[in-house]
Amino acid sequence: MSPERTAAVNLNVHRPRIRLARMPGQEIVVGVSGASGALLARRFVEIALTARGLSRLHLVFSEAAVEVARGEIDSAIRSATGWISRLEAPASARRRIELHDNGEVGASIASGSYPVSAMIVVPCSAGTLGAIANGISRDLLQRAADVTLKERRPLILAFRESPYSLVHIENMRRAALAGAVIAPPSPAFYVARPSVESLVDAYCRRAARLLGLEIPGESYTWKGSRK
Repeated sequence: MSPERTAAVNLNVHRPRIRLARMPGQEIVVGVSGASGALLARRFVEIALTARGLSRLHLVFSEAAVEVARGEIDSAIRSATGWISRLEAPASARRRIELHDNGEVGASIASGSYPVSAMIVVPCSAGTLGAIANGISRDLLQRAADVTLKERRPLILAFRESPYSLVHIENMRRAALAGAVIAPPSPAFYVARPSVESLVDAYCRRAARLLGLEIPGESYTWKGSRK
């Protein structure tokens, strides 16, 4: 067997397994980077807050994420708290959000001993992907992702870039080998009467299921070819 083939086999043997945690009191981390796609982050949080058994949603923004939201959602957004105030969610659901400053390196989610179930970075910029893929933890978002990988917990990266350069592809490969799921927000064109809203919902609900969340309502799953 060639050295290249042996290395590939070894990578497959030692590839970490993802543990899906479905339990009462489930906690997840949502990281929002500065990539375009602020609507994806907002809608994912709204949908995740409806999950049965979710007790806490840890939310952390990169420095550029609020600026992107100001340009793509509402020009009046000036802070992470302003972002949260515009969520279409009841006050009881918003109380389950724990907001972390991205420079808060001593936050609970910076440690693997804190028992969150999973994490998603939505949207995930190329810079954030590169940092995660190469173990560079310069802020809380990146550190939380690094912790998620080392603890063998599900990590979803909603990589928001197109077309891909070879650097992007290599970073996606490295992150995937470390245990992350690379899930670009590709539209589910099979959705009946597709619209921007329904396509965003379909993606966010699928991503939530990948994290082990139980989401009520329309699932937007493929139901087979219509006759």
